[in-house]
Amino acid sequence: MIGELSFAAERRFGSTDYRRWVVGGSLVAAIGYTTATITGFLAFGASPAPQIATALACWIALALATVRPSVAALVVLVSIWGEVNYSIAVATEFPPIGLVVGPVLIAGAGLLMGTRPSLLLAITSVGVAIAAALAAPGAAHYPRGRLAYWLVLYFLCTIGTWAVVALGLASLERVLAAVRAKETELADTICFAPDGILVVGPDDRVIAANPAALALLECGEQQCLGRTLAEVLANDGIAADLPAAIRQADSIEAPIALSLRRPSGERIYAEVTWRRMHGDRRQLSFRDVTERVHAEDIRRRMEDELAHARRLEAIGQLAGGIAHDFNNLLTAVAGSADLLRDTLGHEARAGLLDEIVAAQERGSALTKQLLSFARRDIVQARVFDLSAQIDAMQRLLQRIAGERVQVICDLEAECRVRADVGQIEQALVNIVTNARDAMPDGGPCTVRCRRSTTADGGRWIELSVADHGVGMDEDTRAHAFEPFFTTKPRGRGTGLGLASVHGIVMQSGGRARLESNLPSGTVVTLEFPFADAPVDAVPAAEAVSEPGTSPATILVAEDDDGTLGVVVRILQRAGYRVLLAPDGVAALRTAENLDADLDLLLTDVMMPGLSGPQLARRVAERWPALPVVFMSGYAEDALGEVPGLVLERDFLAKPFSSALLLQRVDDALQRRRREASAPRRAP
Repeated sequence: MIGELSFAAERRFGSTDYRRWVVGGSLVAAIGYTTATITGFLAFGASPAPQIATALACWIALALATVRPSVAALVVLVSIWGEVNYSIAVATEFPPIGLVVGPVLIAGAGLLMGTRPSLLLAITSVGVAIAAALAAPGAAHYPRGRLAYWLVLYFLCTIGTWAVVALGLASLERVLAAVRAKETELADTICFAPDGILVVGPDDRVIAANPAALALLECGEQQCLGRTLAEVLANDGIAADLPAAIRQADSIEAPIALSLRRPSGERIYAEVTWRRMHGDRRQLSFRDVTERVHAEDIRRRMEDELAHARRLEAIGQLAGGIAHDFNNLLTAVAGSADLLRDTLGHEARAGLLDEIVAAQERGSALTKQLLSFARRDIVQARVFDLSAQIDAMQRLLQRIAGERVQVICDLEAECRVRADVGQIEQALVNIVTNARDAMPDGGPCTVRCRRSTTADGGRWIELSVADHGVGMDEDTRAHAFEPFFTTKPRGRGTGLGLASVHGIVMQSGGRARLESNLPSGTVVTLEFPFADAPVDAVPAAEAVSEPGTSPATILVAEDDDGTLGVVVRILQRAGYRVLLAPDGVAALRTAENLDADLDLLLTDVMMPGLSGPQLARRVAERWPALPVVFMSGYAEDALGEVPGLVLERDFLAKPFSSALLLQRVDDALQRRRREASAPRRAP
């Protein structure tokens, strides 16, 4: 019963306020009755026993007020009520102060214990007063002898007080019910809120936490409630700063970003805001932004990779353009050297020509690396077994690595890829060369080729080369695939080795990555899409025929003057009739105005005004069976527009020798003669 009464009172006032009311009331009652008792002793030499008992009861209630406030309130009310009614019933007198004390007791009982206990107390008080008055032998003891007046007045004060208290409590209950409904709704909202919410008291201890906060921090209620904020967030070393910031500001609008480490070791990111609540409490709201932070990290990495790719693309365009122009110069040098070799017979001068040709070949190898990086090299792709190709290269790789480095091959079977065999061999040679240079004291160099499957089901072939050299730091790794970047001494490297490897892999539809740490060595991995098609047969070399001497007419279109002059002189010296044009437009005009037959079109791929493939299509309108041989310093996308093009037959990669030029021209003319002499089928 007492617990129920306490619960009812606490619902109205709250546990803290209820305790304060009881302590205050007990103190006032104890002081009042003690003063009355002392005054009675001083004035009359004695005090009534009920008054002394009531004073003692009030002091006992004061002692219990902080521990058992409900019991203390009941003791005060009962003791005072008993003392007043004793005065009425036993002393057969009705003290006027009862008109004040009685209603006060009724009001106190109503506020502290509810409407029913207050009504019971009021009825009992009135009943005791009436019974005592009727049983009293001398009614004249009541003030001025007007008993009925005082009884009616007492009844009205007591019942009236109860009625006022009852109406007030009913109104208060309605207000409290509405407040409790709002509190329940708010509690449900907080409970099911997606953000984590912590309520921190004045001492920085957590006094409430919703499920989202407990899940975010990976702790239970017992591990969270009652602990300081510093203890709850101590996993990441930020706890000392956050509580101080919360105490300094009542609220914050812009969220503060936090990095938290859960007890499981997982790192999460959250945004926290807070505001001051009633009673010097603060509410902290945590929003998990881990996915957003990770997405931003991915976006930044992609932007960095895109910027890096654009930078490489810009350098590649520059390198490709330089290589194109340089190949034109090398073509002119090679052709001129071949012409001089045929005219000079002096041995010393012929040796000088050999030096010129050797320098031209070294320049050609350099431009080939540039074109590989720029992804503009000539690609003759076919399906082949990469493991078998590496196995055939083992002796070559060992010679390149030298005596101190042991090349170890770990190869799986059926590693089919579609790529240019020559390019892949060049890439492998470049990587092994770098591995050798990274191990001046020697060591193992492991070449592995194996099949792999990605999470999305994609099948790849991984070619990796691992060395045990000095390794690379983070800055070197970031620039390893960039052109002209090298850590070798001046004159020892061009900085195009890994750059050309990267270009070759990308041109083959693959990807390249590098793993390296100081001083544990480097692993370069090349990944190529697995080829489902069977291995292509190795194309047989065509029989080399002697250049023809028939007076065939050849139209040469070339926008580089040096290359055009050398090609024309080589063809004219071989006995061909040559028509030259400095660009595609001029070549088309020459072809349209030509009265005689045209036997061959020899054209550069990229020319101003009209490209080589466009020129070939326009000329084919007049001569549909006209053979065409294309020349270029690097592979062009425009060549993909030429139907039936065979690179090994219809293409000359600059720089080229005079013998190769005459061979391509003669093969094309011989093929045209065979097609012309073949019997036609009847329609």
